Amino acid sequence: MKAAYYDACGPAEQVLRVGQMPEPDPGPGEVRVRVAVSGINPSDVKTRRTGGARGNPWPRTIPHQDGAGTIDAVGQGVAPERAGQRVWLHECQLDRACGTAAQAVCVPAALAVPLPEGVSFEVGAGLGVPALTAWFCAERAGAAPGACVLVHGAVGAVGFYAAQMARLLGAQVLGTVSNAGQAELAAAAGIQTVPRGAQMPEAARAWLAERGRADFDAAIDLDFAGNLEQNLVLLANGGRLATYASDTDATPALPVRQLMRRNLQAAFLLVYTMPAPLKQRAIAQLTGWLADGALHHPAVHAYPLEEIVQAHLAVETRRHVGKVVVRP
Repeated sequence: MKAAYYDACGPAEQVLRVGQMPEPDPGPGEVRVRVAVSGINPSDVKTRRTGGARGNPWPRTIPHQDGAGTIDAVGQGVAPERAGQRVWLHECQLDRACGTAAQAVCVPAALAVPLPEGVSFEVGAGLGVPALTAWFCAERAGAAPGACVLVHGAVGAVGFYAAQMARLLGAQVLGTVSNAGQAELAAAAGIQTVPRGAQMPEAARAWLAERGRADFDAAIDLDFAGNLEQNLVLLANGGRLATYASDTDATPALPVRQLMRRNLQAAFLLVYTMPAPLKQRAIAQLTGWLADGALHHPAVHAYPLEEIVQAHLAVETRRHVGKVVVRP
């Protein structure tokens, strides 16, 4: 089969290769998926570049956690009727050498989730890390009827889903964006937004005032360190902060007294260590939303597998608004 791989960590143009590799056979409890589309996440890029937080000890790695395709073989203990099933994939390269950047991948059957009819493989390949993270954020933020939730980065892969999910759970949602183009993308999905920057709190308070509120009940954040000052200003006493990244500063100094005075509840989230019962709830609810057509999805920017270097560079440089994928 054709696959992308790297034998050492480093810059994309130096380490990523595409070539022929033996096709895998599913072991007990596994399925083999014929991969139609392989999704690329920032964590895939970080793992390729540095080995990632968990390390990457294999002599050869096929990258990417997420993807979508069709099951074409099942291992011992897996229901035979799963063969032929359209599925989306998540966490395929977690603690394993082989991810989805190949024409086929073998994974534990639970990681291959049925993809509802009418949902494309391109959309399915972009679910995994972003959609599960978004659900986790909305859950930890306490999104519910009557709540006002602020979502930073509302057109990012996670923020776009998180804003919609919080609304589907009954909350009133305001997103932040960087420019007018992003605002248009958010509006098309029914997400109201305000521009990022120094004037954001003032614009957010005006939005709150229209709803008879002075503060947000929760914020969902893609940069804990970078947005903490604004969150402290905008969150209600007892408010919740659900954060899934802090790229500005991974080890920020915490204003403990200010956090205490506001009685804030901070949740730091990582989908890869998300408790299994929560992940099962997330997948069940996500499946229902997908079947109902309740979600808008990020724009897909597809590259052939042979151009995986350019695809990785596109993720690193944030060349596109939306989801970057490769097609094996």
